[in-house]
Amino acid sequence: MKVKTRFSPSPTGCLHIGGARTALYSWLFARKYNGSFVLRIEDTDVKRVNDNYVQDILYGLSYLKLNWDEGPFYQSNRLNIYKNIILFMLKKGIAYKCYCSQERLDKLRKNQILNKQKPRYDRQCREYCALLKKSNIPFVVRFKNPINGFVQFTDMIRGLICISNYELDDFIIQRSNGMPTYNFCVVIDDWKMNITHVIRGEDHINNTPRQINLLNSLCAPIPLYAHVSMILDDSGVKLSKRNKSKSITSYIREGFIPEAILNYILRLGWSYKDQEIFSINEMQNLFNMENISKSPSMINDKRLLWLNHYYLNNLSTETINSYFFTYCKSNKIFLDESIDIQNLLKEFLCHHNTLEEFISSYLYLYKDINLSNVDNIQTYCNSINIKILKFLYKKFFLLTCWYKSDILLLLKQLTKKFNVCFKNIATLIRIGIAGRKNTPNISTIIFYIGKNKFLLRINNLIKYMQSYILI
Repeated sequence: MKVKTRFSPSPTGCLHIGGARTALYSWLFARKYNGSFVLRIEDTDVKRVNDNYVQDILYGLSYLKLNWDEGPFYQSNRLNIYKNIILFMLKKGIAYKCYCSQERLDKLRKNQILNKQKPRYDRQCREYCALLKKSNIPFVVRFKNPINGFVQFTDMIRGLICISNYELDDFIIQRSNGMPTYNFCVVIDDWKMNITHVIRGEDHINNTPRQINLLNSLCAPIPLYAHVSMILDDSGVKLSKRNKSKSITSYIREGFIPEAILNYILRLGWSYKDQEIFSINEMQNLFNMENISKSPSMINDKRLLWLNHYYLNNLSTETINSYFFTYCKSNKIFLDESIDIQNLLKEFLCHHNTLEEFISSYLYLYKDINLSNVDNIQTYCNSINIKILKFLYKKFFLLTCWYKSDILLLLKQLTKKFNVCFKNIATLIRIGIAGRKNTPNISTIIFYIGKNKFLLRINNLIKYMQSYILI
């Protein structure tokens, strides 16, 4: 049978690292065996579902290049399929209507807890609901789970798992508002979409026996299951949408590129010998279930920064340029066309871990300088510095060859003429063109700012100093 995996997020929160890892593992397993990868949006929880989360999930997967072969399928568009199967189950007696009030269920649960019993439905309506005929009273539909025997399956990561049917209750498959539940929809979809392998988080292990029983009752094939361990944040708390774990979109905004994120989440629970860096092709060829750890993984942002730095400095120039301009466009950063961005990236990107860090370090290249915000600028406002700046302006205005070597030579001549050290001249210029006292090599920065913008900013600095002295 052709391998077919799926990623089925619920759009009740943004796509976070844990969900992205599940998607990656499912995608890699399908690609390794020339199978299909299905994207399914489980949006039946109408109270918590948000279309913005749907778009966030689609954007995150697309950015990571986890392209799906089928879908996205939306459960909200498949309600007739679920309802018809529920009607069939009611007719066949493998499901039943439950008329128990919420008040009764709350009281039952409270008493069970007081008596140190496992809270679960007592099956009051299981045999007698047909006699009640309470057509005007709200009801839910429950699956008639087997009472005797065991559910047994071999988890691809954890091995043999065996659960007594006595431990399982008759779970709800349709709410009182007529909407089918997650545990029902996911089973029907896996069946109807011919899913062969289900890779998901270990928090779903308790759902698996119930879902297997449901499939068996419908004489449907049982997929193979693999439950990956949880991911913990740096404080040891499990990642989840409810505790507002950092989303993939947040990492994208911070300038992390797909290769780094994928490499990072791949290693959160999976390993291959001592290898740390994996290309996409290597991921597809080497990935297997045997090397997935049963132990929890811990978020390590320093590791992600290291990987991002590695890829920023080892991917092709064309790829990095593409990521850079896409990042700028997404964040509405408009660069001066006169700036030689490609060479700027070559020269300075190696000093930074993310695209955001790079951009924020060179804001002065594309944003105007507010001189009044420069710390202690008044200490530089004197007639000597104004004289130096005016001479500098004149010399740079006459400079016809805008090369780093010519710029550096002119700066050195300036230091000799006014008998000042190069450092002081450089600091004075940095204040005017960058609004800060520290930048990379001053001649290089002048070169990338360009002649017109350089002269404009030096002139603005002269005017600012003159106005300050007059005050």
